[in-house]
Amino acid sequence: MAILKSVQLPKWLDDIIYNEFGAVYEPRPQDVEYNPDQQFEFVQLYLGTYFPRSYAEAYCIMNRLFDNPLYKQEFFMLEEINILDFCCGTGGEIVGLIHSLNYNLPNLRSVNIDAFDANPDAIRFLFHLMERINDIPNIRLSINIVPQGLFIENEMDMRDFVKIPNSLYHFVISFKALNEFVQSNTFPNKNVYDVVPSYLLPLLDEKGVLILSDLTHQHNGEYYPFVMTKGLNTCLKRSNNYKTIIPTPCFHYEEICQGCYLQESFHVTHSRKTRDLSKVAYRVICKSDFAQRIMQTKVTGSCRHTHAYANKSLPYNI
Repeated sequence: MAILKSVQLPKWLDDIIYNEFGAVYEPRPQDVEYNPDQQFEFVQLYLGTYFPRSYAEAYCIMNRLFDNPLYKQEFFMLEEINILDFCCGTGGEIVGLIHSLNYNLPNLRSVNIDAFDANPDAIRFLFHLMERINDIPNIRLSINIVPQGLFIENEMDMRDFVKIPNSLYHFVISFKALNEFVQSNTFPNKNVYDVVPSYLLPLLDEKGVLILSDLTHQHNGEYYPFVMTKGLNTCLKRSNNYKTIIPTPCFHYEEICQGCYLQESFHVTHSRKTRDLSKVAYRVICKSDFAQRIMQTKVTGSCRHTHAYANKSLPYNI
């Protein structure tokens, strides 16, 4: 089955963000790297440019998950699902995830979302957006969201943060956000992609997955995907409790992988742009027992580990 990599933003969603909320399409890749203190007008720009991309990324990644019949079977009878979004921004990935759940799980009735971000204007947008989506006939789910302000300045803040949730989650997601902790040097001399997942993974339900996605360009001479691969592999090697299920080669080789550059390209079409391109690196991780139960497949896709002379620092598609 071909992996979905291109989507059309639903018309009802297009109308809400551009016509009702006044979103603006204007790519500014350097300006959006660090977002906590951006003003209201900038959030409108982010909503119009990067929200649709995050929607497409999450929708495609979720559909890739549901393409695994063993995974889908585990969720098919669920009527309620819990989601945690760490650094949610304006919530494009939340809406993409919800849209995929709405399509793939006919028995699902309600979705509970805990969403955290440092930017109060982004949180405000997200709250009102969810109010509107609850009125859309295309979405049959009852969406209950609790958006909250969050500013992480050190590892103690992370320890405090994981005490806030009062439930375990079927989905813990963080899209294009951890790079901001790299830029601000929030965890000095530590790999962010090791530190943050080590706190988020214990919040997973027995069938829960962590979906971690981030940018693909350089910071201080290092590519984010390469830093992500090294950090996540280090995190997972400390324990046998968790394993990667996407990309599939990581499931087989992450314990001995020395790191490489992962990248996936997605396209989204909306009223302001046709086939807008986004490139991200992402991993989907769950508990080891659950991974072993649903990953009854052979290796699919390329992996640098299987090619001894491949340049591990050059990009290739997941």
